[in-house]
Amino acid sequence: MIPIIGFKFKTPVFFIRPGFLTSSRKLTRDRKKNLRNTKMILDKIRSKQKKDLLNKKKQEIDSKHLQQENLLNELFYLKKEISKCLQYKSSDSDIDLVPLDTFCLESPDSSDYIDKLKNGLINEHDLHIRRLQWEFEQRKTQQQQCDEVEKNKETILSEIQEESRVLQSILPMLKDIRTAAQPLQQSFGLAPCQARSYADIVNVLPKPLYYLYIQTDAYRVACKSKFTVSINGDEEEARRFDSNKNNVVDTNSDEEIDVPKPKKRHHKKSRTDTKSVQQKSLLSKHPLSVKLTLSLKNNTQFVMEFFYLVNLNLITVTVTSSWSGFSSSYSRELLSPSSILDALFPGDNGKESPHIVNFHQLEEEKTEFNTMEVGKPYIWAQSICGLDFLNPNTPDFLISRNNIAQVLRAINNRLKTRLSLITQLDCGDLERRFSINGVNLTSVLSPWNTMAWEHFIKLEYCKPHVEFGTVTENDLLFKRVVNYKTATLTVVMVIKCDYPKSNPIFTLQLNMPTINEGMSVLNSTNNNSVRELEREINVFHEQAEDEDINEMLINIIGRLVVCFEVMMETWGHSDFPKTKTILYNIRGRARNHPFKAVKHHSGIIFEHRCSLIAIIMVYAFVFMIHSIILHLIVF
Repeated sequence: MIPIIGFKFKTPVFFIRPGFLTSSRKLTRDRKKNLRNTKMILDKIRSKQKKDLLNKKKQEIDSKHLQQENLLNELFYLKKEISKCLQYKSSDSDIDLVPLDTFCLESPDSSDYIDKLKNGLINEHDLHIRRLQWEFEQRKTQQQQCDEVEKNKETILSEIQEESRVLQSILPMLKDIRTAAQPLQQSFGLAPCQARSYADIVNVLPKPLYYLYIQTDAYRVACKSKFTVSINGDEEEARRFDSNKNNVVDTNSDEEIDVPKPKKRHHKKSRTDTKSVQQKSLLSKHPLSVKLTLSLKNNTQFVMEFFYLVNLNLITVTVTSSWSGFSSSYSRELLSPSSILDALFPGDNGKESPHIVNFHQLEEEKTEFNTMEVGKPYIWAQSICGLDFLNPNTPDFLISRNNIAQVLRAINNRLKTRLSLITQLDCGDLERRFSINGVNLTSVLSPWNTMAWEHFIKLEYCKPHVEFGTVTENDLLFKRVVNYKTATLTVVMVIKCDYPKSNPIFTLQLNMPTINEGMSVLNSTNNNSVRELEREINVFHEQAEDEDINEMLINIIGRLVVCFEVMMETWGHSDFPKTKTILYNIRGRARNHPFKAVKHHSGIIFEHRCSLIAIIMVYAFVFMIHSIILHLIVF
């Protein structure tokens, strides 16, 4: 910069040369540009260095992560191998070793092993090896003994074969002796000898009854059962019956030859006489029958007699019974000969013939099958006699052999169950039985009485069971009255023929006083409490594992009386004060009663049963919690 002189100013004044400012601005701009470029270059260098450092760190992290994954895989593999080793099952575990006590008693050095095991000198593995060695020696000795027994067996078999050969050689000699002795027997008027295994009358039996007699007698001898088998009927009449039948067959075969016959005058029989003769001949029985007698306790005896209907090719059964000590009406109903064997197997009531051909034969002759006269044609009776209606003309002894044991066991169980039912229905000490368990009963029970089917179907509260088919005409019906103070409960009990497989069914009707000194009649059709009581007894029968079948009905009746008293006490009526430990009287919209008895250290407590909706909600809640826990474990 050049100062300008010659002017007077208070302060120095500088004059800038033209063009100087422009050049300085350019220099400043260039300088800023260079600085900016330099800064950018430096920034790039720094960013590159940082990226390189970042990539280096990433590589180190990746290598360490890969190393971690390898270690984890190796750890998982090692755990898997360890679990395999722990779960390894050696072949010696399948060997059935003798118990350790037996080993200690029989092995000579076992006491030393036990002492060493207690002192820690040997472990359980060494003791197991010692037991295996001892087991091997014992089995080796037993194998040698078995070989010796096999040799003795072969020797005895060879001796038996030699003796049988000698016996076979004796048989022709005996035949010659018998033939030579026949003139001597005829001269002295002696009957010829005959070989008999059973009585002569057995050989006269028809095939179905013959199979029944042989199989039943064999089962009696083999199982030492307490029943007897006998044949009833006239042997001579049976022989004449068979000879007449054979003569009829022969005459029918000879009718094909035309032979002139002299004409005979005879009176015409009426159509009714001819029809009755045909009906009787269709239902005619063989003169012989097989009688099976079973003797039980209390001088009770049941006699089953099996008949063979020749023209229908059918077996029928009649039952007669005798007992002493039973005088009630329900005992006569339970031991009734006409129904005691009904439904011995499902659907087998013996009302109709199981042979389809018999239906058309009876329909053609317009004859009814009267079971009171000829007996009941049960299906099981045909099976134990070897009759198979796919091939009815040839009875099969295999069918009889395969079914005889099952049928006889079922008959024996049925008779024992009926006697047990009579004992349970006679039980009158419910108060003592339930007082032992901590429940006091104050109800008064009337004796059981039988009930007719016609009366049962007329009761309004029993009609639903008839409509739905839960109760049929073949079931046993009983009735009793339970009085609890001023309330009266009428109990109708239905026992199935296959009891105790099927539980009894109870229908109830309650008569109780009202405020206006009247009586209200409540049952399952008009009252929810009575309906709930029926459901509690019929549905919620929780049979214990150790419950005796001979006391099952007593326990059910006792539960009915207990629940009846609980229902009356939880209604809040002044006539029925509380005498039992009850947590809550009623609960829920349906106002359910606490029928469930729970054992407590202080006694029996009655509480409500959980409803189905509550059970479903609990299961849903548990399932939701379980799914949440699994979700947290996974993530």
